[in-house]
Amino acid sequence: MTSDSYEKKMKQQANTIILEFSGGDSDDIRDLRRGEGKIFQRIGRTIAQLQEQGQASENVQPIIVITKKKKSKKGLLD
Repeated sequence: MTSDSYEKKMKQQANTIILEFSGGDSDDIRDLRRGEGKIFQRIGRTIAQLQEQGQASENVQPIIVITKKKKSKKGLLD
């Protein structure tokens, strides 16, 4: 790995943040893929708050992780 490619890799990592959201259902995830919906809006608000606090730069690269709720077992045969 050359020093130029290493520097580019480090720049990418420096502006990367990981956001984790739980409780997304299929419709919410589909909306997010389209660039709309409540999860998309939450991501925008979260990034704006981080930028206001100085914890994220202008060219932040978010990585979004959405976890679904596990269905709880309700009965003997579930």
